[in-house]
Amino acid sequence: MSGSHVPSANGPFSALTPSMWPQEILAKYAQKEEAVEQPEFCYDEFGFRVDKEDADGTPYSGQLLEDPPQRLRWQAHLEFTHNHDVGDLTWDKIAVSLPRSEKLRSLVLAGVPHSMRPQLWMRLSGALQKKRNSELSYREIVKNSSNDETIAAKQIEKDLLRTMPSNACFAHVSGVGVPRLRRVLRALAWLYPEIGYCQGTGMVAACLLLFLEEDDAFWMMCAIVEDLLPASYFSTTLLGVQTDQRVLRHLIVQYLPRLDRLLQEHDIELSLITLHWFLTAFASVVHIRLLLRLWDLFFYEGSLVLFQATLGMLRLKEDELIQSENSASIFNTLSDIPSQLEDADLLLAEAMRLAGSLTAVAVETQRRKHLAYLLADQGQLLGANATASLSQVVRRRTQRRKSGITSLLFGEDDLEAMKAKNIKQTELVADLREAILRVARHFQCTDPKNCNVELTPDYSMESHQRDHENYVACSRGHPRRAKALLDFERHDDDELGFRKNDIITIVSQKDEHCWVGELNGLRGEASVWCVVQGWGRAGQAVKLRRRRVCSACRSPCVLSPVAVAACLPGSASPTGWFPAKFVEVLDERSKEYSIAGDDAVTEGVTDLVRGTLCPALKALFEHGLKKPSLLGGACHPWLFIEEAAGREVERDFDSVYSRLVLCKTYRLDEDGKVLTPEELLYRAVQSVNVTHDAAHAQMDVKLRSLICVGLNEQVLHLWLEVLCSSLPTVEKWYQPWSFLRSPGWVQIKCELRVLCCFAFSLSQDWELPAKREEEKKPLKEGVQDMLVKHHLFSWDIDG
Repeated sequence: MSGSHVPSANGPFSALTPSMWPQEILAKYAQKEEAVEQPEFCYDEFGFRVDKEDADGTPYSGQLLEDPPQRLRWQAHLEFTHNHDVGDLTWDKIAVSLPRSEKLRSLVLAGVPHSMRPQLWMRLSGALQKKRNSELSYREIVKNSSNDETIAAKQIEKDLLRTMPSNACFAHVSGVGVPRLRRVLRALAWLYPEIGYCQGTGMVAACLLLFLEEDDAFWMMCAIVEDLLPASYFSTTLLGVQTDQRVLRHLIVQYLPRLDRLLQEHDIELSLITLHWFLTAFASVVHIRLLLRLWDLFFYEGSLVLFQATLGMLRLKEDELIQSENSASIFNTLSDIPSQLEDADLLLAEAMRLAGSLTAVAVETQRRKHLAYLLADQGQLLGANATASLSQVVRRRTQRRKSGITSLLFGEDDLEAMKAKNIKQTELVADLREAILRVARHFQCTDPKNCNVELTPDYSMESHQRDHENYVACSRGHPRRAKALLDFERHDDDELGFRKNDIITIVSQKDEHCWVGELNGLRGEASVWCVVQGWGRAGQAVKLRRRRVCSACRSPCVLSPVAVAACLPGSASPTGWFPAKFVEVLDERSKEYSIAGDDAVTEGVTDLVRGTLCPALKALFEHGLKKPSLLGGACHPWLFIEEAAGREVERDFDSVYSRLVLCKTYRLDEDGKVLTPEELLYRAVQSVNVTHDAAHAQMDVKLRSLICVGLNEQVLHLWLEVLCSSLPTVEKWYQPWSFLRSPGWVQIKCELRVLCCFAFSLSQDWELPAKREEEKKPLKEGVQDMLVKHHLFSWDIDG
């Protein structure tokens, strides 16, 4: 640069892009040897002011020196991927977007040579492609925004000198970076009116301007806003970054359980510290040398790096945090973590070791869930445009009409079309709410004990946190119950008598054919059993009750092993035996049985559930469902549910399958371990398919039967969460504006949760003709009397 002062190699300002070199300060450095005028402050290679004591030694400690072998590796990779070019490889011959590969990722992880960062950052982030494809040039955008006197423009002026006051380029009004920062921020506020100005964007833009030319820094900011970070990250509500704080908290539970317990014990809200880390992509909290390494990876992999780096930082300081004496000490240590880290290789190695397996899909799944929870907690779900704008990338302002292809790819901007979709969503929610209220009123009218049930949906964040806790608590330790299919008269003291539709608490099912139960707290009258030589072929009993086939030795025995174990010689206890064939196990969970929800007793509940509730839910699942391709193919919510249920368990299919094979109910397997909602959904889908395919039932019938199973198990709302969280499947089957792809799905979940207050006992196979006939005649005519007379409970009873 003729006529300009050039920084000395590795000296002050040497790491900045040449157009940012502060010539006045460099002139003072040039005159330093002549002792004409000493510079007022000392600066490092990035232009940040440092203490003179720290700057006495040269070269500067920890300078940004390039590693020659690393640079050669980058050059070799670029030449290898562009080997079709003849002659010397120059930047204008390198593609605007570098193809993703493990080799490229390993190079980025090891660090980008500083002299190559301006060109590589533009290509890694997609900013160069965005710049070349834009309908508006940066110059046009600056021109349009220069006279835009808005509240955002006034706030930008206030913050220009407060953004990076310790850097020579931004410390004074005359600083070379100040007008550039003003133009970039005003241009962003004009281009993204939904965002306007956010202090976070100011810090990131200022750091980019240190290393990139002004227009490149602007397009890098566009890539960050549109592609690298979720929508609404910098909006006035900061919903995007707030959501990420909840996702981070979820990941800490998974990856750092000790730290999670510490934060809970001391009631520390981590987002008070980490929100600023995410909002500025660490630009305001870590040293610039470490920031550059983090940004190398951030521009390549996106916001996933924010979580990995944060988890790595917390892991490096976890032991120190656990040894802290009190909450104040923990809070201060957490706040100081970024500033205490200097070794980029150590941090990245720990981050990859701890959370290298974390995927963008997993993060996005949690984002969808927590954004929905956050909106529900803030009561914004019913807003006309809330769900539509937050689930998509922030749209740019443009003065040119979009092409047909652009509209097809990025959706319609037609306000009338969007308004119609919002009206349709409101109608669907209203129909579902009315169907739920009709079911609730049926329970309250038929069974008075349901009169005090709260029918107002709970949208609070705490309600979602309690959902899974309630699910597990309801499943563990809850005795199973059965409904009597017919009357059974007690003929012996140790038997349990009951009437049709009585609800029996099952005490033991160890014997396949004869169960032990209680009815109204009674098991039957006490009788004394005296076993002389145990039981089995050689066993003898003083009192013969029945002869049956022993389930252990498969030969005629006097007593079952359960009876012998329960009734030792000389003991006296009521047994409560009854034939297993005479009852039907209920699928209800923690609620008391109610005839209002039993379709075998009260047929009206069938019309309400299958005739009103199921169609309302089906309409929601059909909203935004993608149409069949030109080549044909089925399009039905049941196909989506099948795929989503399978995808959720396929990651651990072997262990899940072995448990499902052993499982005799929808809830518990043999060792009493509670199935997750995902496993429960998968098993229910498979069960419906097995029974309904044999009867050639339509998918509508399958969907209604699955909903009935969900009501019995009180997990319908959790199943909706499972389905909506299966991000790849949802994106495959649904349009971006659909309920299931917007945060609005959590509103449906909250509405469905109301149904958990009621005890349903609905037949899964109610619509199958063969099953209906069996229910009308559960036993052959005359068989009941014969069984009671001869106590032949081990016989198989064919319908």
